Amino acid sequence: MKKILALLLAAAILLPVMASCSDSTGEAAGTDPVSTAVETGEPDPSEVRKAVSDDLPDADYEGYVFTVLARDRDDFVKDIGAGTEETGDVIVDAIYRRNATVAERFNIVIEAFHTAEPIAKLRQAVQANDDTYGVMLDHVINMGSAALDGNYLDWYDDLPYVNLDKPWYIGNAVDALSVENHAYLMAGEYCLSILRFTYCMYFNKQIAENYNIGDLYGIVMDGKWTIDQLDSIVKQVHEDLDGNGVMNELDMYGFTTDYYSAAVTYQYAFDNPVMTKKEGGIPEMTYNSPKMPDIVDTLIDFFYANEGSYPGDWGVSGPIWQEGRALFLNGLFSSSESYRDFDFDFGIIPYPKWDENQDSYYTMSDGAHDVMAVPISSSNPKRSSVIVEALNAESYKQVIPAYYETALKVKYTRDDESVLVLDMVLDGRTFDFGYVYDGWQGVAFLLQNLTSTNSKDYASAFAGLEKNAITRYEKVVDTLLGLED
Repeated sequence: MKKILALLLAAAILLPVMASCSDSTGEAAGTDPVSTAVETGEPDPSEVRKAVSDDLPDADYEGYVFTVLARDRDDFVKDIGAGTEETGDVIVDAIYRRNATVAERFNIVIEAFHTAEPIAKLRQAVQANDDTYGVMLDHVINMGSAALDGNYLDWYDDLPYVNLDKPWYIGNAVDALSVENHAYLMAGEYCLSILRFTYCMYFNKQIAENYNIGDLYGIVMDGKWTIDQLDSIVKQVHEDLDGNGVMNELDMYGFTTDYYSAAVTYQYAFDNPVMTKKEGGIPEMTYNSPKMPDIVDTLIDFFYANEGSYPGDWGVSGPIWQEGRALFLNGLFSSSESYRDFDFDFGIIPYPKWDENQDSYYTMSDGAHDVMAVPISSSNPKRSSVIVEALNAESYKQVIPAYYETALKVKYTRDDESVLVLDMVLDGRTFDFGYVYDGWQGVAFLLQNLTSTNSKDYASAFAGLEKNAITRYEKVVDTLLGLED
C-alpha cells in the first residue's frame, strides 16, 4: 500500500512538474524524479519538490535589504529565521539554507522586524508611504481586518512574478481567499505556522490494543472513519481510575479535547464552511446548511452524552493525554514534538468525516496561523514579487521536507502508517473566506460557542448572528472589490 500511494502521489506531483519544466532549463536538469520512480518504485519526495521550477528571472538587487514584518513570539521568530546560523537542528538549518539560497541568488539581505503588533506597524508604514517592509505575516483574522483598509497589494494583479498555480500555495487557499480573482492575503509554505498548527487526531496505541479497537489505520484508509465510528469506539473506553465513583479529570477516557478551536475544526472536517464560492467568484454564506443543525446535535451528544468523552477548557485535556489516560485527542501537529518522549506509542489520523459519502477527510489550521501580505507602500512590486515567490518556493523545497519528512514523519511519529496518514491530513487542509474575514463577529466561532456551553440551541444562536453576518460579509466583498477602483 505504501508503494502504491507513494507512486500515486508522485504522479500527481510530477504531472505539473513536467509541464512547468518543459520550456525551462531550470534546476530540474540535475535530477530525474521520473527515472527515480521507475527504477526504485518509490520516488524521493524531496527530489520531486526540487524539480518544480519557480520560473523566476535572473536578477541582482545589489544588496537590497528585504525586511519581513512578523510577530515576536519565539516560534514565529524561528519560522522566519533572519540572522540565524546553522545549529545542527534539522528545521533550523533548513530555514537558514532557505534564506541563504534566496539571499545569494538575488544578492539581497533578509532581515526581520518582530513586534507584538505587526498590523499597527504596517499601518504606520502605509500612512507614511514607507517601503521598509517587503512582506508581512500575522494572525490570519487580524490580517483579514487590515486588508479592508487597502493596506495590501493584490496577489493576482500587482505581483507579476507570483504564480498562484504553483504548489507552494496551500490547499484551497487561492480560491478561498479571493473575490473575482482578487486576493490581498495568501497562504503559502513560507507561513510555516500553517503546517505547525494543523489539527489532527492522536491515538494511544496501547489503549487501542487493550480495548481491542481494531485497525484504525485501515478504517481511515478505507474511507470509513466517520463521527459515528468515533462515537461508537469512544463509548467503550472509560474507567474510574481513582475509584471515587465519579468520572473526573483523573480518570481514563476514550476521547478528550478542548471545546474551542479543536471543536471549530469539526465544521471543516464535516465539509461545512462558513462561505463557499458562487458562480462568478463571489463568496456567499452557506454555513446554515441542512446538515448544520445535525452537526451541532451530533457533536454535543458526542462531547457530553458519551460517557467516554471528556471535553474541557484550555489545558484540561493535556494531562489526560500526556499521562496515558485517553485513547483519542484532538491536537495540533506541533504538539507531537513534545510527545516524542512518551512511554506509550501513539499514532496520528485525520478528524473523522461526517459520513462515508463525504469524498475526503478535511481539517483546518488553528486560526493563530500566519498568512502573508505585501504592503501597498512597496516601491517596487516586481522585486517584492520575485523575492516572496522565491521564499515560498524554497520553503516548499527545503523547509517543508525538513519539517514534514524528517521531523514529523521520523522524529515525532512512531510507525509507517502514520507517515501515510500525515499526507492525507495535510492534503485535507482547508481555508474559508468566512473564517478569515469574520472579524471576530461570531458565525465562524458559533460551533465553538455552542460546544463550550453544552448547548444545542443552534437555530436561536444562528438567528441572533445571521443578519449582522450577512451585512458584514457583503461589506467585506464590496470593500475588497472596491479596492481595485
